Amino acid sequence: MWKCPVRLMGAARLRAWARTLPSRDPTAWGEWSRKMVTAQLNPLGVGIHSVLIATDFSRCSTVAVNFGLELAQEYRAKAYVVFVLPSDDFLIAGPDAYVAAKDAARRDLLELKAELRHTHSYAEGEDYHLLLMEGEAAQSILDCARQNKVDAIVVGTHGRGGLGKMLMGSVAERVFRQSPVPVMTVGPHLHRAARGFAPRNILLAADFTPASECAAHYASALARERNAKLTLLHVLDHPELSGVADRAEIMQGIERKLTALIGQHAEGVQLCCRVEMGKVVPTILHTEIEIDADLLVMGVRPWSGLLDRLMWPNAYEIVREAACPVLTVRGKVVQQ
Repeated sequence: MWKCPVRLMGAARLRAWARTLPSRDPTAWGEWSRKMVTAQLNPLGVGIHSVLIATDFSRCSTVAVNFGLELAQEYRAKAYVVFVLPSDDFLIAGPDAYVAAKDAARRDLLELKAELRHTHSYAEGEDYHLLLMEGEAAQSILDCARQNKVDAIVVGTHGRGGLGKMLMGSVAERVFRQSPVPVMTVGPHLHRAARGFAPRNILLAADFTPASECAAHYASALARERNAKLTLLHVLDHPELSGVADRAEIMQGIERKLTALIGQHAEGVQLCCRVEMGKVVPTILHTEIEIDADLLVMGVRPWSGLLDRLMWPNAYEIVREAACPVLTVRGKVVQQ
């Protein structure tokens, strides 16, 4: 996702590449379908009418549930809290194991319901709906989101990396790469408890792909709606740039391209553009900490299965290491 379109060998080609970066208006948003993203933007801002919150009763998902319910409260949206029982795994172990697992899941949901009532005064049926589903976790979450026509998904991630991620994959990653609606992921390194959805410093990591155009559109709407500062960041992983005489001019050109991502949607938004040199993942994470971002927004490419697991794409590494919630927006996908 974050790799530059070409491998540059000198200043002339670098200037040529900067001039070719896209500056067209962000992709329009469509209806809930398999064909395109649906961020549900409207002239007044971000329209969130329903939220799906996935839980597996872990610490990370507990934070995600609290964050998701506060997001729903902020937008007066319907909230669906969903647990998926991986039925195939337990059926292989035998019918007794399946019945025991389902009973345990019901008990955990009742405990979650009691905890939400005790700590936040949330009432099932009024503030949220509890759902128990069976099947493969990521696909069940996406199916439930589609059936209920949700506008956003909130999910926690354990931050599995290395061999564990390669072999097991990540439910969170499969969800945010396949979901046609924005996905908010809460990772294990959240540096402070999320209390309400009130971002003041939003960081948009942009690589000038169609997906980052969509993310820019969404981030600018959020910034305007929440009266937040929006920092646009592009990371150059080009060693050649350090020895270029007109480096400043090239950097300014890329900054102009960043501003063009927002285009007419920049009105009323406090913008800051940054072009940094370095490795993509650590540079984004460092900038996030430096500006004290409370929301990181980025576009992601669609899921491509096992290859993504083997390549350990940047998006997942950023999500699992980020110190703030990460909002991922998938680019428009045309069905073949």
